[in-house]
Amino acid sequence: MVKVFVLVFFCCFYVGQLHSQNMVINPSFEEIWDCPYTMDQLKYVKSWFPFGTADPSPDFFHGCASDGFMGVPNNMFGEQTAHSGESYVGMICYLTSRSGRGWKVPANHREYVMVQLTKPLVAGNEYYGEFWVNLVDACEFSINNIGMYFTKDMPNFDWQTMNFHHYKAQINSDPDQQLDDNEEWTKVSGTFTAKGGELALTLGTFLPDSSLETKRTKRKFITGRDKNLPKHLQPMIAYYLIDDIIVRPVDPTEPIFPETVAMQPIDIEYYGPAEVGMKFTLQNIYFEFEKATLLRSSLLELNKLKDYLVKHPHIKIQIEGHTDNVGSREINQKLSTERAKSVVEFLIANGISDFRLEYIGHGSSYPIVPNDTPQNRALNRRVEFSILEN
Repeated sequence: MVKVFVLVFFCCFYVGQLHSQNMVINPSFEEIWDCPYTMDQLKYVKSWFPFGTADPSPDFFHGCASDGFMGVPNNMFGEQTAHSGESYVGMICYLTSRSGRGWKVPANHREYVMVQLTKPLVAGNEYYGEFWVNLVDACEFSINNIGMYFTKDMPNFDWQTMNFHHYKAQINSDPDQQLDDNEEWTKVSGTFTAKGGELALTLGTFLPDSSLETKRTKRKFITGRDKNLPKHLQPMIAYYLIDDIIVRPVDPTEPIFPETVAMQPIDIEYYGPAEVGMKFTLQNIYFEFEKATLLRSSLLELNKLKDYLVKHPHIKIQIEGHTDNVGSREINQKLSTERAKSVVEFLIANGISDFRLEYIGHGSSYPIVPNDTPQNRALNRRVEFSILEN
């Protein structure tokens, strides 16, 4: 009897450990900077970022909201408890006004939420994805598609009408199931094989209006209507709440964080010879979107740089930050400087003398390729180091 109990306990523990693995940072939106008090405040949720085809404005709801307008369970869209905890996000996944004259948005209007994973996905490996959705009480439509889209870099939506032939979600809700439940949460899940290097996860609807099956809810959105606008031009929406996102390897032996350099042989010449004037680009350095906060997925490369400096104790280097040309010159200059500083601070915190380190930001002044495609802009957003003394 004791042996049976131990076996059952071990199996339950193993399954619990497997299901506790999650490559999504802040998966249920509980880690926050501040309480929401109005719409368009996803910025208060740590690690998550907004995207969309017009001015993107996914919303954040939390039990700490004092007036109930953005609260949980009661808010401007009705009443809904969180799937877990006391927080969730909401976004428009369908909008009827093709002219956009109601809210000045284009056709196929969508809002999205995006997060960076704990490490890039491994080519050929299989991954499981899951999230929970709920249609709010106060909206006019439901639809049959919400999905998970994995990319190496954040998608370049640019607040324009989306090219839905380019963006293909790897995991989608069942197309035969209308997502019309406004009481219980609906699970969307699936598996896919990674191409390799995928680090960004975006959630939302990646089909054009013409490919969606819509269903009227016979309910009304409670605010924001223009009484002077003709009824056929009034924007009417499908608005969904999202909670509890999971991404994990199907293989339980695959770690969800980058393997430490200590587990791998150190290649002294990983960056090249330690000669004055040499410049090297750091690979796989990731920051929070539009911030200088280093993500844990950067640790592998940062530790390689630290080991390089340990192996070459006499060199002095300068960390240099670069951005693409999106945004103002002043913002890019500040961001590139702060990101270079973050790398220096990591090295100092890990035992490298500050005397050996300098940092500078170049903004968008030194692109290595034209800033004309999302892929090229990603290449221009980089961190380099140059050897000043040896």
